[in-house]
Amino acid sequence: MRQLDATATAAALPWAPLIEGLAVLCRAHAAGQVACPPRQVLPLRSGGSLLVMPAVGPALAITKLVTVHPENPARGLPTIMGEVVVMDSASGTRLALLDGPTLTARRTAAVSLLAQRLLAPAWAAAPREVLIVGGGVQARVHAEALRALHPGARLWVQGRTRAPDFAAALGIEPLPPGPAAQQARPWDLIVCATTSREPVLAPGVGEAAGLVIGVGAFRHDMVELPPALLRQAQVAVDDPEGARAEAGDLLAAGLCAAAAPPLVSLQDLVLGQRPADDGRPCVFKSVGCARWDLAAAQVAWDQLRAAAS
Repeated sequence: MRQLDATATAAALPWAPLIEGLAVLCRAHAAGQVACPPRQVLPLRSGGSLLVMPAVGPALAITKLVTVHPENPARGLPTIMGEVVVMDSASGTRLALLDGPTLTARRTAAVSLLAQRLLAPAWAAAPREVLIVGGGVQARVHAEALRALHPGARLWVQGRTRAPDFAAALGIEPLPPGPAAQQARPWDLIVCATTSREPVLAPGVGEAAGLVIGVGAFRHDMVELPPALLRQAQVAVDDPEGARAEAGDLLAAGLCAAAAPPLVSLQDLVLGQRPADDGRPCVFKSVGCARWDLAAAQVAWDQLRAAAS
C-alpha cells in the first residue's frame, strides 16, 4: 500500500485532472454507479469529533477518517487530522493511504472551480477581480487554485487575524477590513471561507458579483452569506442532502424548508442544467461529501499508476 504525506498527496492531485475527475464522478453517480451514505459524526473526548465518510465507485472504494479537536492548538497539535484509505472495489485490496486534510482542501477548491466554470455568467467566466474572505486553509487553497487556473485574475483577501499573514505569504493584495472596502470595486468572483456566525459580505456586494461561493460555514449555527442575498439569488449546492443538514447559510435564509423549491446540485450542473440568464445573482454553497473524496482518490491513484508505468 502506498502511503502519501501531505506534499505527495497534493502533487497527486493536479487541478485540471481533479476538476475533470469531479465531473466524471457526477456522471457516474447519476448513472447509479456510486454509493455514498451520509457521513457519521461521533463524539470524542475533550469536545472532539470523529467523522467517518465512506464511498464506493466502479473501480475504487474509500473511507475518510477525520478527527476534529478544537482544543488541540493549545496542545501543540493540529485541530484536524485524518487520512483517506483507498481500496480496490473488486478485491478490497488496500491501495493507498492519502493525507486527509490535504485531499479535503484540494477537492473542495476544485469543487468550487468546477461550479465557477458551470455557473458564472459569461462576463465573469474568466474572473479578473476576485475577493477571498477568510485567512485559513480553505482561503489559501482556493487562492492557489485560482492562480493556477485563472492566472489573469487579481486576487484580494480580507479577513481578521490570519488574513494579513496569509496575504503576505502568497503575495496577494490585502483588502482593508470593513464593508466600504468590499463595496469599492466590482467583483467577478467572491469566495467566502470563514466560520463566521454572521454575514461577512456587505449589503449589495454579493448581488453585484458574477458569482458568490460559500465554503466556510459548515454547521447549522454558522452564517457567512447574507440571507437577503440567498433569498433573491439562483442557488446551487454541491450536495443537497448535506446542505439541508449542515448549511447554516441556507437554513437561515429558509431555503431548506419543506415548502422551498428543490436545490440545484453540482451534479445537475454537470448534467447540463443551467441557471436562467435573468439578471439574478448566482450563489454556490459547498458543504462537502465523500463522493468528492472518492473522485480525488481516483485521480490520485491514476496519477500514481501513470508515474509508475
